Amino acid sequence: MRQLSLRVRSVLLAITLLALFAPFTVIILEEAFTESLTEAKMSELRLMNLGLLSAFELEGDNPFMPDLLFEEQLNLPGSGYLGIIVFRDRVIWQSASALEYFFTPPNFDVSVGNELFTDTYHPSFDKGEEYFVYAFTAEFLSSKDFEPVHFYIFNDKLLFEKERKTFLATTWQWISTLCIALLLFIITGISVLLVPVRKLIEEISLASKGNKSELDNHYPAEFDSLKHSINELLYFEAAQRKRYKNSLGDLAHSLKTPLAVASSSEGLQPEVKESLAQIDKIIQRQLKRASAGKVGWQASIAIEPILLKIADAMDKVYQHKQLSIDIDVADSYLFKGDDTDLLELCGNLLDNACKAAQSRIRVQVTSDSNWLKLSFDDDGPGIADDKKQFLLERGTRLDTYTEGQGIGLALVSDLVSIYEGKLRIEDSDLGGARIIIQFPNH
Repeated sequence: MRQLSLRVRSVLLAITLLALFAPFTVIILEEAFTESLTEAKMSELRLMNLGLLSAFELEGDNPFMPDLLFEEQLNLPGSGYLGIIVFRDRVIWQSASALEYFFTPPNFDVSVGNELFTDTYHPSFDKGEEYFVYAFTAEFLSSKDFEPVHFYIFNDKLLFEKERKTFLATTWQWISTLCIALLLFIITGISVLLVPVRKLIEEISLASKGNKSELDNHYPAEFDSLKHSINELLYFEAAQRKRYKNSLGDLAHSLKTPLAVASSSEGLQPEVKESLAQIDKIIQRQLKRASAGKVGWQASIAIEPILLKIADAMDKVYQHKQLSIDIDVADSYLFKGDDTDLLELCGNLLDNACKAAQSRIRVQVTSDSNWLKLSFDDDGPGIADDKKQFLLERGTRLDTYTEGQGIGLALVSDLVSIYEGKLRIEDSDLGGARIIIQFPNH
């Protein structure tokens, strides 16, 4: 499964945190606002109740209240504020704002000198609605003795809920805007922070293609050890490859002279000469194989010029056959390896095709995200199915195959294996054989 990039991970983390931050913040602010608004409502109703208390008089057993009160909300019907006074378990007065309602004494037990406040009262006089209630009990002198008088202020919660919902909507709007702004800032900040990472990746990519020999850009201190390690790897790889090639060259040179002397000696039996020639071929092949392969820090090779060069050479070598060699390859296709190896691969396969072909050869190159594929078709006699399987299983011991398809296939098989590729033999639509080699595009 493909891993997400650091940028995507950081953005997803920021979105997750903001998605948690926004609702929790709104909930906290809503709770704080509701509590503050409720406290303010309690203070407001307490003042109204105090107004009723100061205006109320009891003369004997007869209560007295002025027609108009100082609190305007209690004078206006429909204001949402209602006031009543209860004496001897019956409602003896109700405010002008409550004239349309019928009241029964509320079932609150409030002792003399105490108050009660609740925000979840469902009264019988207005079913279906919820009210705030503030109650206070005071003692007044009647014709008998000091008796308790209960003062109540009711307030419809509709306006309160409207204010709360307005606050909630406004809070969500601002919190959402803030979260979007924060997300944009975070994305911008991540982009700025990842600039050195992108530069490092670009520089490593240039080094891997052979366009740079070392990383020389300036990076944050955290990348110093990584930069130093990569540069050491580049120096070590280049020096090791150079030493390896020099050692192989020295070995080839030291073996070539004794073999040449031994082969030119007089009086050698034909079998001995043939064995010496075979030894020379084996040494050359193994040296070629040992020096071949992908290098981690080299430029990719354009395939088209190599194929055109080989096709031009084959036209000259096989001029007597008047062959038609069609090359179908895009100039953007690249081989991630050594140009000598590519020349060896294509040269052997195209040479085999020319030997087997009667008049026509076709070379096609295709590439996708996973594989680079090269196919070599001819219109010759083809390769029998049992020979195909033999070639694939045993590697290359078909050098005696009369049509020539097996010549050089040993080296091709070795090189394809070194590059972690695949080799297939199929029948061509031209009538002959089709040799396919594939290399991973990574």
